[in-house]
Amino acid sequence: MIPGLRIVKPIDKHYTAPLFFRTRPNMQRFWSAWPVYLLLADLIYGLGLNLADSLSLRDSRLSPAAGLPVAPEIAFSGLQLLANGGMVLVMAWGFVHLLRLNRHVVHKQPYPLTPLRLTALGVVLAFSLPAWWHGAWSLWALTEGRLTFAWDNPRYLAFVILQPYPAALCLLRLWQNRTRKTGPTPSVA
Repeated sequence: MIPGLRIVKPIDKHYTAPLFFRTRPNMQRFWSAWPVYLLLADLIYGLGLNLADSLSLRDSRLSPAAGLPVAPEIAFSGLQLLANGGMVLVMAWGFVHLLRLNRHVVHKQPYPLTPLRLTALGVVLAFSLPAWWHGAWSLWALTEGRLTFAWDNPRYLAFVILQPYPAALCLLRLWQNRTRKTGPTPSVA
């Protein structure tokens, strides 16, 4: 023993839950948000696939060398890319605000709800609440013996399974945030 050195057992206020749920706020934030990160990564991956598909001319008869200055397929794939890119930007904006709400609630900090933040969370709800409805009807059809899930595309299946989660996380964190005392409303969302 070194003279003057005291060994003190630290008291950690975050270790009040049962053993399985003993996590620090940063890990709790990660465990509650990983499906949102996966959905965001899948949206970006799908946009990348759409971009690669629109830039490559697979059919040589549609190329401008075939006599047309611009092939119609090029224009339509560009419109699809523009729509898909806009959707990914709007969803990313909503997911970023959902992750911020999650961080503030996990760290027991108030999260003032401005109109832009509420709009972003509304986008998340509009994205994933219909998945609850569709999932309920799919389970009902499954109880009647109809095949409702396609097992041949695992990426699609994972997306369908994870899509309802952001709505549940958003509603739960909004419910937990409602009792927090808020300070002055920030001017920027």
